Amino acid sequence: MKTTGDRIVFEDTAFLGNQDTLMTDSPKLTTVSRVYIRDSYIEGDVDFVYGRATTVIERSVIRALSRGSATNNGYITAASTWTGNPYGFLITRSKVVSDAPAGSFHLGRPWHPGGEPQAVAQVLIRDTELPAAIKASPWTDMSGFSWKDARFAEYRNHGPGATVTADRPQLSDEAARSHTVTAYLKGTDDWAPHARH
Repeated sequence: MKTTGDRIVFEDTAFLGNQDTLMTDSPKLTTVSRVYIRDSYIEGDVDFVYGRATTVIERSVIRALSRGSATNNGYITAASTWTGNPYGFLITRSKVVSDAPAGSFHLGRPWHPGGEPQAVAQVLIRDTELPAAIKASPWTDMSGFSWKDARFAEYRNHGPGATVTADRPQLSDEAARSHTVTAYLKGTDDWAPHARH
């Protein structure tokens, strides 16, 4: 599935695939498109939630599929957020499940399409259950770009894969108050699809 438009909502939707399952994109790097996904199911192995759209995944199940490796079964996200956009991917109040071996799955890596330096991944995973399959150092480099230059963070995750280590940036309580579903989707037109229920 690929989207490029703005103000797209998926509810009770299943996205099934392996690599590159769901691409939420925008017409061009500096154009911000917003996508809201709720009560849905997304599965895959390599870079299976990716692109540059501002994307909120809420109350959903994300299944990280095993590729049969003991050490690296894949990467959940590969964001390519425009550096001028503070909001990339937000995964919140969700559950990541996996039958991959413990410590064999990454939360993500920074995708710079065509080596574009102005695409600097922004991913926040908060209030979400993480399985043992998630690595203790869950973010990794991609195509010569360091994950440490990307905007990766976690906040109040739980479960066996949610250990806090030196390689897992945590959002402060103060920053967490401004990194909400509302903030990600608001844009310049106060879009609030999550408030309709």
